[in-house]
Formats: sequence, structure tokens, C-alpha cells
Amino acid sequence: MARTTTAERTLRHPWVIVGIALVALAWTWIIAAQDGLEAWERSLTRWFNDAPDWVAHSMWPVMQAGTLWCPFAVALVIGVVKRDWFVAGVTIVVGVVVWFGAQGVKRIVERPRPYAFISHLHIREGTASGLGFLSGHSAMAAAVAVVAFTVVSRRWWPLLIAVVVIVGIARIVQGVHLPADVIGGWAFGTLLGVAGVSVIDWHRQRAAPPPLP
Repeated sequence: MARTTTAERTLRHPWVIVGIALVALAWTWIIAAQDGLEAWERSLTRWFNDAPDWVAHSMWPVMQAGTLWCPFAVALVIGVVKRDWFVAGVTIVVGVVVWFGAQGVKRIVERPRPYAFISHLHIREGTASGLGFLSGHSAMAAAVAVVAFTVVSRRWWPLLIAVVVIVGIARIVQGVHLPADVIGGWAFGTLLGVAGVSVIDWHRQRAAPPPLP
């Protein structure tokens, strides 16, 4: 019976993930393009934003996983620890594309920050001005986590997913994003992350030795 050493795919069902992410991005984009604010977003925003200050402070360090420095820091760790500079390079490229792509979407949709819809919010970071959809922090965290799946054991995947979830929720707790902004950010980042994983898998398949007889 033939034995193979061909590299396996990182994601078992990438097209299912892409399909779900596309639907989520389209759905939240439609919501964000509206002039008003739906009741579920208003109530969820108030609920999360009413969290005590200690919750917001404890989330803040994790929230930094959604900043522009994150892909560079993760890439450095991947390069030094895993000795995989190709994945490190893809991580940086995906992170930069996510960052500027999110800024582009903000300018297209032009959805204001939560304070334009809900008064008396706790604005714990930054200002209430600027554009909200989509959440760049949420997108960045999702994209970097998905790319990191290629070098992290599957048993650690839930931890990466938990970080992504905390980053998004923290943005609502901080009073700077609405739920649709966060969900749209997760979807956008996931799509670009899957694209990065596809490049990495292709590279590994190409570099893998042929099947052994």
C-alpha cells in the first residue's frame, strides 16, 4: 500500500468557512449601510458597554492583538520559534492588506461610531468620532489567528479563537464599535486569513517530497 508524505491542508473545509464569512460580511454590510440602528444592535451595544471598568481594563491587553503591530510580532515569533519565514512573511502581508483594506471599507460604507446612534456611552478608548464599519481590530485579530493555524497545533486553536472573540467584544465594551462592525470585521479578516492559508498550503504542497512507493 502506498505511503505519502504530501503536506495536508490546514483547513479541512475552507470553502465552507469562506461561504459563511461572505454571508456574514454581506449581511453586516447591508446593516451598516442603513441610516438608522437596529434594535438588536442597540441593546447588545448597551449591554456590553455597561460592563464594569475592571472588565474593560482586563480586556485591553488582549485587544492589542487587533492592532497593526500584531502581525509583525506574530511573524517574528513564527520565524524565530518555528523557523518558518515563509509563513512569517505571509502573516505580515495578510496583516498589512487587512489593515488598509479595513480602512478602505470604512470609507466606502461611511458608518459613524456608536456615539452617533447611542448617547451616554462609556467611551473608554479614543474618541467618539470617525468611521465604524468595519472593525479593523476584529479583522486583524481574525486574519492573524487564521494564518497562525498553519503553525499551531489544533489543540491550541480554541485559544486563538477565544482571543479573536475577546478582541471584538472589547471594541464594543470600549464604546468604539457596534456589533455589526465587529461581526463584519471578523468575516473580513477570516476571508483574508483563509487566502493567506491557501498560499501557505500551496507552498507546502509544492515543496513536499513526492509520495513514497
